[in-house]
Amino acid sequence: MSPLVSVFARRSLPVFLFLVLAGPKARSQETFPLATDPSMKALLEETLARNPDLMAARERASASTARIAPAGALSDPVVSFGYDKGEAWLPGGGADTGPRIGFSQELPFSGKRGLRRDVSARESELTQHAIAAVSLSVTYALRKAVADLLLARESIAIIQDQRRATSDIEELTRARYSAGLGSQLDVLRAQAEVARFDQMRLHEEGLVAAAIAEVNRLRGRPEGTTVEIAGKLKDLMGREIEVPPLAAVLARARQASPELHAALTMVERNRLAIDLARRNLKPDFVVSSSYAFRGSLPDRWSAEVGIVLPAYRKSRQRQAIVEAEAQYRQAQAEQEAMSLKARSSVEKAYADFKAAVLEARTIEREVLVIDALAVESALAGFRSGQTPFIAVLEAHRVLYEDQRQHAELLFHILWHSALLDALGMERQTS
Repeated sequence: MSPLVSVFARRSLPVFLFLVLAGPKARSQETFPLATDPSMKALLEETLARNPDLMAARERASASTARIAPAGALSDPVVSFGYDKGEAWLPGGGADTGPRIGFSQELPFSGKRGLRRDVSARESELTQHAIAAVSLSVTYALRKAVADLLLARESIAIIQDQRRATSDIEELTRARYSAGLGSQLDVLRAQAEVARFDQMRLHEEGLVAAAIAEVNRLRGRPEGTTVEIAGKLKDLMGREIEVPPLAAVLARARQASPELHAALTMVERNRLAIDLARRNLKPDFVVSSSYAFRGSLPDRWSAEVGIVLPAYRKSRQRQAIVEAEAQYRQAQAEQEAMSLKARSSVEKAYADFKAAVLEARTIEREVLVIDALAVESALAGFRSGQTPFIAVLEAHRVLYEDQRQHAELLFHILWHSALLDALGMERQTS
């Protein structure tokens, strides 16, 4: 083993073991606000049990585990049958005439079988890390779909409330028009605003159907299956959502990231591959034995040992070592690149999550309060004839636009917290 490989192996193995041992504990520290909601927990448990991508990942891991033992097993023995014709056709009729049975077995040089088994075990570990990655991906996709569903339902509720409020304004406008205090243009404009809400509602209902379809895909349910979520998006209003320190989130990502575990496993796998390539410079052996029946003549036994010499080591074994060392350096570089990518992904998701929390607080505690006061003032002025109709519509428009923006920010809180719990990565599950 080269000095570089030896040093890296001594340094990386303790880190690898630390990450493997610390990973499961870090998974429980979730920022997703609905993580403890009973209906959300039940939906997630069902999804993790039924999701086809996750089931396929588990079966791939089972298949890879079954390849470990064969990788270090001996090759199958060879049994041969033959007939030797000497001075006669029948056994005993002449010397060296009779049936013969032979047996041979290849025996690799000491240590080769163990290294092959270790390389296969590291490759099997990669599939275990893939299960964790798919689990994170499925969990994130489900939470994102639920956030989409809650946003669409909240948007419908806001649209319906705005429609009722605008209908009340339209009725008041018609009454003022009948009394000669308003214009027909005000009535028509109010009616146009009411009609526009139906189109907006239909759009949001389409988003509801799309979100339900995504949830059913993730949990392997038939089309049209209802999605029962007890809470609503507005339940997050007034709730103190904790923003954990960035250092803690980054530490959790370093401990729990399946991609980082996989990168370290790949480094260890390629280190073992270098050892195996070097061991292939050693000869293998072939042990054989045979028994020949000679009829009335004495039976004959024979045994021999053959050596498989690496006679072309310069063009074969040496080049395999060069290839293995290059793949080891590649794995080291990819491990460093994955570490940087994981850190950057978490930092981006954290920034989006923190911004959404702070913006939502500002709108909820300040902007929406002022908007509600402005609507009350505009309505009071309109009833007394001091405020024009357009000012009433504008006050209502601003109020409900800010309500929708607040709902969007609550959605972003769910979205980016789910992404943060997925360690900042939107993985491909299929």
